[in-house]
Amino acid sequence: MKSAILIVGLSLLVGVTVLLAGDAVAPQDFTSVSFAKAITFDTSIVYPSSLAAGDLTQDGFPGIAVVSPDNTETPLEYALGKGNGHFRAWRNNDNVGNAPGFVLLADVYGDGNLDAITTDVGGDDLFVAFGDGKGHLQGGKRLLVDGVQATFIAAVADLNGDGIPDIVGTTDTGIFVILGKGDRKFAKAVTFSSGGQNPYGIAVGDLNHDGIPDLVVANYGTEQNGDYGNIAVLLGKGDGTSFDPPVLYPIGKYEDPSSLILGDFNGDGNLDIAVTTLNSHAVHVMLGHGDGTFSRPRSFFASSTGAGSIVTADFNGDGRLDLAVTSCYIPNPCYVAVLLGSGDGTFQPPVKFPIGGGPTQLVVADFTNDGKPDLATVGTGPHDQGHVSILLNTTQFPTPSQPPSK
Repeated sequence: MKSAILIVGLSLLVGVTVLLAGDAVAPQDFTSVSFAKAITFDTSIVYPSSLAAGDLTQDGFPGIAVVSPDNTETPLEYALGKGNGHFRAWRNNDNVGNAPGFVLLADVYGDGNLDAITTDVGGDDLFVAFGDGKGHLQGGKRLLVDGVQATFIAAVADLNGDGIPDIVGTTDTGIFVILGKGDRKFAKAVTFSSGGQNPYGIAVGDLNHDGIPDLVVANYGTEQNGDYGNIAVLLGKGDGTSFDPPVLYPIGKYEDPSSLILGDFNGDGNLDIAVTTLNSHAVHVMLGHGDGTFSRPRSFFASSTGAGSIVTADFNGDGRLDLAVTSCYIPNPCYVAVLLGSGDGTFQPPVKFPIGGGPTQLVVADFTNDGKPDLATVGTGPHDQGHVSILLNTTQFPTPSQPPSK
C-alpha cells in the first residue's frame, strides 16, 4: 500500500480532503489517540464562517486563513505558522468580495505557491488572492458565476487533464466549474444541476478508476414534500465541464446532508464517502464499489449534540483512516470527536477533545511538521469574538515495520 498518509494533490484538490489508507505498521495494538489541550486565540473577525490551512511560505509550517461574511472591514485574515501551534501576527486582504463564506488555500496559478479562494454567500462570484510563496496573499481576481445568487463551497483540481488547476464548487442552484487557462486566466463559468435542492458540500475524486475526476455533492434539501436531501454522484467525462446525470443516494429522513469527505475507509482501493448532517448525531459512511456506485449509508455515533464539519486522516498512525467532526450545542461544551477507523469501513466510538465555542469548520494539517496530523477549528465565542482552536496531535505513533535484513 501507499505511504502512511497520502493527501491526493494537496495543492490541487482542496476544499474537501481525499485520503487513502497507509503503510502496514509493526504488529502492535494502537487503538488510542491523544491531542494536547487546545491552543485558542482570537481573530479580529466576528462570526467567522470558514478556516483554511496551508504552507504559505514553503517552510514546512502551515499557516491559516479565516473569513466571515459579516466582517466587511477585514473579511479575510491570515497568519503564518511558527511550527509549534502558534502563529504570527494577523495579516488581511479586503479584496475578497462582499460576503466571503468559505476559504481554501490551493495552488490555482500552478506556480507552486498557495493562493486563497473565497466564495461569496451574497453574490454571483468568487475571488482568488494570489500567493507569492513569501507569506503574502495579493490582490483579488473576481470570477463571475452568472445566474446564481450565492457561491458556497469550492475545491481545486485538474478536471480536464491539461495540467492546469480548475475550480469547482456549489451555488444556491447547483454546481459551477471554472476551467483554468494558465497565466492567471480562467474560462467563463459553466453551471449545471446537482440533481437536488440546496447543494452545499462538494468533493472531487476518481470514483471509477478511469483517471477522470468525478464529483460528489451534498444536497441539503428543503424538507418539503419529503425532500430531506441526498448525496449526488456525477461521473466526469474528461473535458472538465461535462458529467453524467447525477445519481442520488438518500441518507435518511430529516438528515439534511451538508459536510462530506472522500477516503478509502476499508482499504480496498476504492474511494468511500463520509457525510454529516445537521440533524443527526452520527457520521454516515457509504462504501464505494469502484465503479462510481456506493453502498447504502451506515451510521456511526459521533456526538450527543450533533455532528458538524468533518475531516479524515490517520490520526494514530496505524495505517487506517480515521474521522474527526465538530460538535457543539449551547450550553454544552464544544469539542472535536475523533472516530478511529477499524480498517474495514467501520469506526470506533468517539474520543472527545474540547475546543473553543461555536465551531463552524474543522481542518486538518501538520502544524508542527512532525508527521502527525493536527486539527484546527474556527468559531465564535463570547461577545461575538471570533477565535481559532489548535489541537496538536500527541499520539504515540507505532514504529513502521522494517524489511528483514539479508
